[in-house]
Amino acid sequence: MGLFRHTKTVPIFPISTADLKGNEVSLPQKSRKEDLSDILQRYIRRAYSRWAHFVVAHTWKIVVLCFIASAICGFKMLTTKVKNQITGYTPYGSRSLNEFAVQDEFFGQTGLGVKILLLILPKKGNNLMNLESLRETVDVDNLVRHNLTFYNQKHDRDESFSMICNFYCNVSEPVQLFYTGFQDQYDRVMKHEPLNDRIKLDYPFSLIMGRKVNLQPNFYGVHVSKTSKPKFGNMDKIESIVIRYRAEKTRGWTDDDISAYEDTITDYFEKQYKSKHIRVLVMTSSKVQDEINRTGDILRSYIGMGVGVMVLCSMLTTSMSSFFMRQFSIYRLPVAVFACFCPFMACATALGTLFFFGLRNGSILGITPFLIIAIGIDDAFLTIHSWQLTIKRKRKNGELKIPTNSKSLDELLTELLSEVLEDTGPAILISALTNITSDLVGMWTGSPEITLLCIGNIASISFDFFYQITLFTAVLIICARLEFKAELKSIEQNHNSNSTSATGTISSTDSNSDEHNDTSSRAKFTANFERVANAYIKFVSNIFASIGIVIVSAVFFVICFRAVLGFEINLTMVKLFPPDSPLLEVDNYREDKLMPFYTMAQIFVNNPGDLSNATRRHKLHQFIDEMEHLPYAYPRESSIYFPRAFEAFESFSPDDEMSADQQQEPAEESANANKTNSNSTTTALALVSEEEDQRYEMDEFEDFLNWPEYNLYRGMVKSHKNGSKTVVDSFMIIVTYHGVELREWHERAVMMQRWRKVADNYVKDFNVSVLHDDGLFLDLLENMPTDIWQSALGTLVCMSIICAAFMNFNPFVVAVTSIVIACILTETLGIMALIGMTIDPVVMAAVIISMGFSVDIPAHVSYHFHIAKWTEDGQRQRTIEERIRMSFASVGFPAVQASTCTNICILCLLVVPVYPAQVFVRILCTCITLCTVHSLCLLPALFNLLGTLEAFLSSKFA
Repeated sequence: MGLFRHTKTVPIFPISTADLKGNEVSLPQKSRKEDLSDILQRYIRRAYSRWAHFVVAHTWKIVVLCFIASAICGFKMLTTKVKNQITGYTPYGSRSLNEFAVQDEFFGQTGLGVKILLLILPKKGNNLMNLESLRETVDVDNLVRHNLTFYNQKHDRDESFSMICNFYCNVSEPVQLFYTGFQDQYDRVMKHEPLNDRIKLDYPFSLIMGRKVNLQPNFYGVHVSKTSKPKFGNMDKIESIVIRYRAEKTRGWTDDDISAYEDTITDYFEKQYKSKHIRVLVMTSSKVQDEINRTGDILRSYIGMGVGVMVLCSMLTTSMSSFFMRQFSIYRLPVAVFACFCPFMACATALGTLFFFGLRNGSILGITPFLIIAIGIDDAFLTIHSWQLTIKRKRKNGELKIPTNSKSLDELLTELLSEVLEDTGPAILISALTNITSDLVGMWTGSPEITLLCIGNIASISFDFFYQITLFTAVLIICARLEFKAELKSIEQNHNSNSTSATGTISSTDSNSDEHNDTSSRAKFTANFERVANAYIKFVSNIFASIGIVIVSAVFFVICFRAVLGFEINLTMVKLFPPDSPLLEVDNYREDKLMPFYTMAQIFVNNPGDLSNATRRHKLHQFIDEMEHLPYAYPRESSIYFPRAFEAFESFSPDDEMSADQQQEPAEESANANKTNSNSTTTALALVSEEEDQRYEMDEFEDFLNWPEYNLYRGMVKSHKNGSKTVVDSFMIIVTYHGVELREWHERAVMMQRWRKVADNYVKDFNVSVLHDDGLFLDLLENMPTDIWQSALGTLVCMSIICAAFMNFNPFVVAVTSIVIACILTETLGIMALIGMTIDPVVMAAVIISMGFSVDIPAHVSYHFHIAKWTEDGQRQRTIEERIRMSFASVGFPAVQASTCTNICILCLLVVPVYPAQVFVRILCTCITLCTVHSLCLLPALFNLLGTLEAFLSSKFA
């Protein structure tokens, strides 16, 4: 074998087999010299040659072992439970991660605890403000708090919510108190008695038996009366009631225990609960996870249909190719089938192996097969095409002698496989290494879910490369052996024994017919296709046509780039649910009615210091006052702020309680009637503060907590005893916000940044941390675009390095390939923006997967363009047109074949009624199509332009 044993590439069947001639660009002629990439490729080709001997010698062993490994690992993959992390898409180092860690430390929880949202709606009409609806609502609350239980392994008993809660035990108290007050007033009306003047059922603050009760956390869609007609309070209508149950995860609980408890609540209200007046909708963390998993299951259930169509397409295109190469036989069909199955087997083996080693099975790994299909089937078609070209060339030159004994036949198969692997192996290796290295970069950027996806991709691509050169080539050899034996048998039956040579071989002929006996239809089709292909190659090799292609591509790139800059971000969870999900109504209501009208800023003061110090306490008041004057903030009465409440407690004696109640009601009415009177309120607060500074004794802290209206602070203040003195270690503050603009995720993110900006000014003094319940997702608004451009940049850099190593660090080829891949990625995103899509985790994952597609075909074309630079004797450099012709001969048809089959497989997902399926179809099909078009249009045009420039500079400065 020569140094660069790349035998003259026979063009794909539609391209003329005439000698390659070109006159577009002629580089200065010089003798072929070995460079670094030649040395690298020489060792790679030698390794492939030895590997071919191994495959031919152990074909059946390879097939059996690969099937066994795939079966075992595939079973493991299918039986491993899907587990997602709530923080999975949150970027490494995100501030929200630290904020949630502070919350966990404050509540002493060891992970995500119980989170249940009960949305109660009227069954008829849209008003819950009647005795029957309120009674059933209270019954539901009692049922959840006391009757629906789960088994606590730590305590070896069944426990209800009231037994497991620590800090959020009174979440439903406003509902209970409101019902008590409403029932009392209702009974008085029915008995024609005067209303209880100690009960005032107003919104947002009610007065119930002398207690001031905030209804905002639980009552939504409240219509306040605009008349002065006497009634129970100022409300005409309550559209919904919401109760949020939370319990911190403590030691002894497992995630499965929490899921089981939440599922118990969900199943009861979905399947068993019956009511005449209300509907109860439930949303829990485990139910959200189950619905997302169900979406994945629906998506996967349709993949089989796509694979089936892809197999048919593969068989059809492979049969067509072999027919026009005059090599068709029934044994080519199993090869076409395995071209589709091999990537799936590799993916199953890879993921199953990872799961055996304890890797978490996340939902995001469900999209890894899409990447492996595209890469694997392209590699397989390249191998099939190279095999057919090699056989065609040898038959044409009379070099293919089929031995009559098995040993010699194996030697022939080894020779054929060696040439095929030496031809396609380096290009396949370049594609695999580029994807692997870019995923290695992605592992250390982005978020845990992206890291998980990258690990799955790396393992799957590695196994796919291994399966391509083992399992697929073994199947190819088995089918070729059967094909040659069938050909020998056919020749013997036709009494062609005179073709047997003295060495025991028979000259192989075209399986369909000799060329001169070719059917007129095939000859006509081949001639026409050759004419079109040659015309296209001459067109794309023309300098003016190349300039035109580049200009059109540049204009389209600019349009897409501008669209990318305006790509909107939307994190709506509804997109992740199946169309029949019961959570759709809950989540829509939450987004439309709950979040805009009651959003909490949870503030943790971790270093309060000595609160009896008036200066320090006033600075803390200043912090909360700033938070309460941010846009969308409710008035200060809605805040839950321990030091302010304790000051109020200290300023009154028990004997003054009645007078305080009497003063409270008119003050509240005045505040509700005229909320704009902020100056007088601020002045009054300042006067009160001066008086409160005189007394702030923490030795009365327990008495403070024992008061019913202050009992909620028991779970919000952490303290310890230092002798007889109570020392506050940390405490939690809640400041609330509202506004219709908060329906938009972007506006919520802006609001959260305002919180953080204010809190940062007081971190040094109080070590404060502010938390938004959706903070983990709001940080994604900034992270998702960063993840995408970092992954794209990593892909480009890795591709450039790998291509440079295999192409002698040729800046010409590497730069052109990088430009084309950058165009593919940008235009894919731009098209998505132009058709109205928005960025979300599903889109981000699909885009990252599409980056693997964008590398594959351009890398193959560039590699074959590079190695076609010199003639076989190494004495002359080929022209650009010749190199483009040889690249298309080796890669053109397999690229179109692979992209067509992959697109057909993915297009089958259009019938899947879930959002992720629609995203995958749009992004992946767009990327694959752009990849093929750019590889066969823009890439050769750029090669022609830069090649012309390179030739000009070389001749001028030689």
